[in-house]
Amino acid sequence: MNKKYLIIIIFLSLALIASVFLVVRTTTLYKKAAVGNQTNVALENSYLFASPLQAKADNQEKIRLTVFILDGRGLGVPNQIVDISTSSKVSILEIQKITDDTGKAVFDLSSNAAGRFDVTVKTKSGTIPQQVKVVFY
Repeated sequence: MNKKYLIIIIFLSLALIASVFLVVRTTTLYKKAAVGNQTNVALENSYLFASPLQAKADNQEKIRLTVFILDGRGLGVPNQIVDISTSSKVSILEIQKITDDTGKAVFDLSSNAAGRFDVTVKTKSGTIPQQVKVVFY
């Protein structure tokens, strides 16, 4: 009876060691792939959001636009130049125009004209399908 339990414990220990090895190896490979794969932008995975969605039209209050450029696995793509398209009535302050290691770029929007404006994001890979609408009142 004791030999049976000893064999089971040894088997489970080996299985645990093998599992830990595979997890560490897979994690290491994914990190290398994410760093080395800087041009594989998936526009359909990339997104943008604005906060708040509305501000006073006094050129003082700002709406923060955050953009994430992602690859096919949902990982951030660094070193991508991000361009914003919107009405000429909206001022764009480029806080961080080139994406960081997480694929993030940041802009501040302001306006002295009241209205609702569409915001579109472009990279050298193309235009992100998602748009954001911001309101200045």
